[in-house]
Amino acid sequence: IYKSRRASAIMAAQTAPKGEAVPPIQLIDGEGAFQTDVVQSFVTEHKLADVKNQYQVVAIMGPQSSGKSTLMNYVFGTSFTMMDAMTGRRQTTKGIWVAKSPKISELVTLVMDLEGNDGRERGEDDTNFERQTALFALSVADILLVNIWCHDIGREQGSGKPLLKTIFQVNLKLFAPDPNRKKSVLLFVIRDKTKTPLAKLVEVLEADLDRMWDSISKPPQYKESKLKDFFEVQYTALPHYEEKHEDFVADAVMLRRRFTPDGDETLVRSDDKLPGDAFALSVRNIWDIIRSQKDLNLPAHKIMVANIRCAEIKEDQIRAMVSDQAWQTLQEEVKAGRVVQGFGARAQSLVESCVSGYEAEAAYFDAKVRKEKGEELSTRLEALLKPLVVAQTAALHEAQLSEAKKDLTVGLASGKEGFAAVAARVGEASETAFSDLFQSNVRVPMMPWDGQEELAAFNKALEEHITSLRSERIQEAVSKAERQLASLLSGPVITLLDSCPKGLWPRLYAVAKDASGSAEKPLLQALEGFALSPEEQGKLKAQLAGSAQSRLQGHVREAALTRISRMKDKFTEVFTLDQNKTPRLWSRRDDIPAIAREARLAAANVLAQLAVIRPDTPSTTRSAKPGQEGEAHVADVVEEAVLRLARQDLQQEAASTSGAESGSGSSSAAALARSNSLDILSAATWPNVNEDDVLLQPHEVRTAWREFMSSSNAQVQQALTTQQANKAQSQLPPLWALGAMVILGWNELMALVWNPLYLLLGMVLVLFARTLYFELDVDAEMAKGSLPGAISLANKFVPALKSVVHKTIESIMQAIAPAEGGAPQGARAQQYRVQEPSIQMSELPHGGPPNNASAAGLTRRKPAAEGFDGVGSTPAQQQQADSRKDQ
Repeated sequence: IYKSRRASAIMAAQTAPKGEAVPPIQLIDGEGAFQTDVVQSFVTEHKLADVKNQYQVVAIMGPQSSGKSTLMNYVFGTSFTMMDAMTGRRQTTKGIWVAKSPKISELVTLVMDLEGNDGRERGEDDTNFERQTALFALSVADILLVNIWCHDIGREQGSGKPLLKTIFQVNLKLFAPDPNRKKSVLLFVIRDKTKTPLAKLVEVLEADLDRMWDSISKPPQYKESKLKDFFEVQYTALPHYEEKHEDFVADAVMLRRRFTPDGDETLVRSDDKLPGDAFALSVRNIWDIIRSQKDLNLPAHKIMVANIRCAEIKEDQIRAMVSDQAWQTLQEEVKAGRVVQGFGARAQSLVESCVSGYEAEAAYFDAKVRKEKGEELSTRLEALLKPLVVAQTAALHEAQLSEAKKDLTVGLASGKEGFAAVAARVGEASETAFSDLFQSNVRVPMMPWDGQEELAAFNKALEEHITSLRSERIQEAVSKAERQLASLLSGPVITLLDSCPKGLWPRLYAVAKDASGSAEKPLLQALEGFALSPEEQGKLKAQLAGSAQSRLQGHVREAALTRISRMKDKFTEVFTLDQNKTPRLWSRRDDIPAIAREARLAAANVLAQLAVIRPDTPSTTRSAKPGQEGEAHVADVVEEAVLRLARQDLQQEAASTSGAESGSGSSSAAALARSNSLDILSAATWPNVNEDDVLLQPHEVRTAWREFMSSSNAQVQQALTTQQANKAQSQLPPLWALGAMVILGWNELMALVWNPLYLLLGMVLVLFARTLYFELDVDAEMAKGSLPGAISLANKFVPALKSVVHKTIESIMQAIAPAEGGAPQGARAQQYRVQEPSIQMSELPHGGPPNNASAAGLTRRKPAAEGFDGVGSTPAQQQQADSRKDQ
């Protein structure tokens, strides 16, 4: 049967018309670049889009110069370039080529010719491309021909088993094929067959394939899988191409029939394929995936050995150095936390010993691998030394920084140089010392630590300390200036707030500016050696000014919290003291309602000044014309609103007591209603005033004013009562009382007139009683009230009686003395005058008029001439002086 088929195949080959072979195209060049445009043109030219999925891909792999291109040309009628034996054995195919078979018309067949493996052109160190192309053929082809020499069967390397093992393993990991679904056909083509039966050759190949499949690393889901689950393995053999050329051609024709759907032992399998128009895109994506896969980058045998041995030598040298007594001693010294003298030289000796030992033992291995492992050794040594170098650098850093701090303290304490000069000198000296000590003790020459980064870190730390110390010293000077500022500011500000005069805020700001200027000069003098820039000086001045403003606002806010007591004090000052700052006695000539109105307006001015904080700008309210209040400063508007509230209240109060005043008050209220000014009675907040500048909200102003008015009414009423009492005391008894006194006392009067002794005694008693009356200051004491006055008079009676007796005896003695000494008679012994003591506001009774006792006192003086000088005295004092003249 075989001979009959072979004869018919030879006849068919001789008589069949020769189709024109289309030139192949290069799918992937020798450098691994995918020819996208060329492949797309190939797909278009052969109209693969029209065949849908009715096509097959056949590829061949095998050793270089093993006749792969020849076999494909004879089987499929392609025109791949074949090796010319007369020119020598060399590489013919580079990369991957593809062509359409003109010999198979039943099914479109795309034939791929791969670059041979194990070629001398790429050498043993560049086998990565071989693995990539083999895996590409395995992934793309429906039928993969493995071209193998008959005499290489049973060999480990010659039969291509390492290459097959690699591509099988990576194919499972990379593409994760589905077992028993799509099986690629592996056709082993045994070339130059010998007398050994094909069955024996197949038996050897199958055993090798099974053993190879079991030895590869498979993903977990493929642990129990077999080679036949993924591939359909077929075998065929061909005679020698040159010695049995006719037989070779005949067998090639017979093999071609197996690639047709209806041929004997056909290899065509119907399975799912991508449409023909997606062929270019599909193979491009598969090639990109394969190119990115690192598992194919397997080194050559000597490279693998060099990697293993150089790594072992590296580890041995590191272990030897770590166990060295010199290394352990160096570690212990470094752990002590001090700078080790000669650390760099000792570490350098250990490193050189380790590196030289490695170079000596690894000298006979691949130079590239030896260099790579040597670099790894240097990296490991650097990692071992780094903690020690870091510790030594830290110790040196700490020691030099402490020394620099000490030098700074000593230099500043001497006072011979300014801060800037001391800092510059110490910084330069410390930098030089650190650099010299690092180079001499710490640096290891073979290591990358040259000391520049360490010096930069030290300079940064020293600069931070100098900056911190400078800021601390400046802040100390500023704090001292602020304390001086507080002492300069508090007294005048408190005094101004106690009196609350008109134009308060400009005077407060003037005090703040003066205090700030007074504190600024010594501050700048204290900081002369700090080399302050103009910006820093400006900031310090602004800080002092801000501190002055802050303290000023603090005092003002405190004053606003005690607004009612300040209003009462202001009212008491204006109401109880006259223009000469003497207490009022509330005589009949005093207009108490007018005085009370003036005093209440003064208290309202205090409330108006403490309502909001005025900015330090000149006010325009005083020069504003009627109807132009909107252009005035908002603080002036607030002040005017508070004063308007006070005036309106006072006008309404006056209207309740006088019809004429009522008409005037109604007119003023109507004028207020017609104006467009701020209405404090209905306002919830101050318009256009910053919240931080508000001291008192409108409702707080209204509450304070009502409370003050209630308190001041009691004082005004007490003053009116005192005035009425003084008027009653100054009136003479009625005529009927005088007549009754004359009629009833006529006999006693006659007895006194006709008896000189009684008359003299009566006159003495009357004068004594009058003197005692004025000494007790009965009028002033009784003005307090009946019961308080009586208690006060009882307490003062005995001291006053003793004083009057003493003065009387003294006057008698002074009158007798001139008579005994021949002095002129008729001279007055002594006269009394009124002395007004200085009365503090705190000594006045709250809410009431001053006492007469505290308003006047008796002291003696010698008169400059006859008579009593009563110019400038009050009516009560004049009356007292007249009585003393009579005495």
